[in-house]
Parts: sequence; C-alpha cells; structure tokens
Amino acid sequence: MADFKEILRHGANYLVANLATKALAFISIPVYTRLLTTNDFGIVNVFLGVSGILSSLLTLCCDQAVSRYYFDKHDDEDFKKFVGTSSIIATIVFILNSLILLSLSGWISRLTGLNLILVYLLIPYTLINIIGLTYEQIYTVLRQSKRIAISSLLRAYIGFTLAIILIYLFKDDKYLAQVLGLISAGIIMIFIWIKGILKYFTLIFDKKYLRYILKFSVPLIPYALSGVIIEQFGKIAIGTSLSISQAGFYSLALTISGLVGIVTTVTHQAWAPYYFEYMNSKDYKGHDSDIKRIFAITLIAAMGISTFGNEIGLVLASKSFTSSLYLIPIFVYGFVFHQFAYVYMRNFSFVHKTFYSSLVVITAGIVNVVLNIFVIPKFGEVGAAISFVISYLSMAIFAWIASRFIIKCYSTPIIKLIMPLLLYVLFNSPVFFIYLIDDFYLQIVVKIILVIGFILAIFWRDKNFIISLIKKA
Repeated sequence: MADFKEILRHGANYLVANLATKALAFISIPVYTRLLTTNDFGIVNVFLGVSGILSSLLTLCCDQAVSRYYFDKHDDEDFKKFVGTSSIIATIVFILNSLILLSLSGWISRLTGLNLILVYLLIPYTLINIIGLTYEQIYTVLRQSKRIAISSLLRAYIGFTLAIILIYLFKDDKYLAQVLGLISAGIIMIFIWIKGILKYFTLIFDKKYLRYILKFSVPLIPYALSGVIIEQFGKIAIGTSLSISQAGFYSLALTISGLVGIVTTVTHQAWAPYYFEYMNSKDYKGHDSDIKRIFAITLIAAMGISTFGNEIGLVLASKSFTSSLYLIPIFVYGFVFHQFAYVYMRNFSFVHKTFYSSLVVITAGIVNVVLNIFVIPKFGEVGAAISFVISYLSMAIFAWIASRFIIKCYSTPIIKLIMPLLLYVLFNSPVFFIYLIDDFYLQIVVKIILVIGFILAIFWRDKNFIISLIKKA
C-alpha cells in the first residue's frame, strides 16, 4: 500500500513540473510585465485562456482515456494498442474540429477580442498541448514523475527563452512574439514526447477500444470545458466588457492565487495510482488518512498565498500591473473548494461513471457563466472573483452529493474536511483586514504569526507522524 513519503516524493516532482508549465506566467512575471505593455500582457493571457478551452474541445476528450485504461489493461501489448487507437481517433477528431474553427475564425475573433492571426495560432498551440497531455498520461501511471518534471521544465524554459529573444526582435506586436516563442518551444518538445509515446504505442485501429474511449471520454467533454471555463471565462469576459489590460491585471492575481491550484494538481497526480490501490483493496482507513493530509497541505499553501500573495505580486511585477492583487485572498478560496471537489470527483472515474463528473462540473460552469453575466457589469472584477469562488463551492457540494448519495461509492466523511476548512476560515479571516494596520512591518509580523499558528493548529494531531517522517528523511 502507499507510503506517504513516496507520495510526497512524487508530489515534489510534479510540483516542479507544474511550476514550470501551469505557473510559467508566474515564473516569468518580473520579465513579461517589464517588456510587454499592459495591453500586450492582457492579449497573451486571453490567448492562453482560449487555448485552454480548445484543448478539450478540438479532440472531444478522445485522448483522455489513456491513463484510466492502464488500470484495466490485459497486458502491455493491449495497452499499446489502446494508445494507438486513442491517438488515431483523437487525430481525426482534431483535424475535423480545426477545420470548423477556421471557418468560424471571424466570429471567434470578435467574441474573444483576439485578432485573426492569434485565432489561427490557437490550432498549433492546442495541438502541442494535446500531444503533451498524452505523454503525461502515460508516464504518470508509470509513476515516472521525474521524467514528466524534466519534460515540463524543458518546455517552460525553452519557451521562455525563445519568447524573450523574439520580444526583443519584434518592434511591434510583442504579444505575438511571446506566443510564437511558446509555440516554437512546443514544436521542439513534440519530438521528445513522440519518442517517449512510441515506446507504449502500436499503430492500430481496433474497434473494441472505441466503445471504451467513447464511454469514458465523451461524458468528459462538458466536464473538461466547464472546468476551464470557471478559470478562464471571467478573464475573457473582463477583456471584452471592461478592457484587455484589466484582463491582464485580473490574470496576474489569478496566476499568483493559482499556486494553490498547482498543489491540488500535483497531489492529485502523485496520489492517483495509490487511490486506485486503496479503493480496489477497500482500505478506506488508509484512503481517508491520506486525504486528510493532502487537504491539510492544500490549506497550508492556501494560507501562505492568501496572506503573502500581495507582497509576492508587488515584488515580482511592475507596479502598473498590480492593481488587482487585492483579489488574491478571494481567489484562493476558490482553489481550496476545487481541492475539496477533487476528493469526491475521483470516485466517478473509479466506477466508470464519468457522466457525473460532467454533470457536476457543467453545473458549476453554468453557475459561473450566469453569475459573471450579471455581476461583472455591476461589480467589475470583484464580481468575477466572487463568481469564481461560488462556482467551485457549488462544484464541491454537487460532487459530494453525487458521490455519496447517487453513485454510492465510498466517500471520505465530509466532516473530516469541514473541520480543517473551518480552522482555515478562522485563521484566514483577519487577512482581509490587515490593511487597516498602518505600520508595514507590523503587518508582516501579524501575517507570519497567522501562518505559523495555522500550520501548528492544522498538523497538531499529526505531529507524531510528521516527526517520524522527518527522522526518516
């Protein structure tokens, strides 16, 4: 069964990978906010937001059953044939949907505020993301987290380097230089990814896999779309209803807050193989023990980012980009509820009922879209941030209800998550009022006390485990 120390080791590798990819904007904040105009910065963030939506839409999620089938495979050759069939189907669907996108390019340009060149570039950028996802799925289930981390680091830093070079070479339209730099790095990485994929790939189309792929993937379409929409719709809506620059400021606050989301992603990746072991063996005590510790780690990250996110932004970004940093403590609550939802949404995949994943997330996505339509005109970016939080809160509630009462799969008792969450609210609430303290240094002291106090409180019952873990390190 799972050794939590081993989970932490894989989690550390995935943390590096996610810091390099999903937090690329965070790593490069000091550079991009000084080389790009506020308008250029906003355009790039809207482009990345739209590409996130398209990554699932252009393949209809036909490429996302690979990691699940690994646990149902008959043997290694069976898995290779499945990867081959999945890749062929995803490629055909991608080509057809790309043609549709090209035919609608004018409408997409008007809807998102991106010019036609960027709309066209969405296709190769999305293709790069799709190939990278297949590579990541294969090596995640093989527990080769270090390999994924190295791949992500290469893509991140090659992309960053090429983007900076092109930004200096371009006299105008520097946003285009950054996008081209990221695409160029992706093209380089494709050769590495395909070499890795081919080890677990047999070029064959077998109809017996088609039903599995359709049953697993098609219900994930609204799930994948709605999940991205919750994070990206507010950004796009602000860009079209307020200004593209304001969308960039909003994105900066969301990016810093998203460090908590990275914790959710890395713990999910690192723990996924062990989750299936726990559920298959019905070791629910071990399952809940890991869940509590993972949630505690998420809350500690949330406390740190919520408390010091403003200072992080002020240090990293040019002053003209920092007007929305006050939104960070609000955004963080959304990412906490996202982790809460993850605890129960894993069960839908385990019982092969991904339809409920889609139902839960699309409901939360609808909540987000409706709220944004009404609140952004009245409350601006604050309304968008609150919509973000409410959407993930509704996702967490719907996921728990569906897991506990509809599919009736074993679910961690909700009280085990509510108690540490209430503790987080207790320690985090003063963060919203610390600005009333005039002395900057006193503010910092109070923040440090709050963070340390919360860490001690959240891990008090687990102190013996932590001490033994440190001694083994």
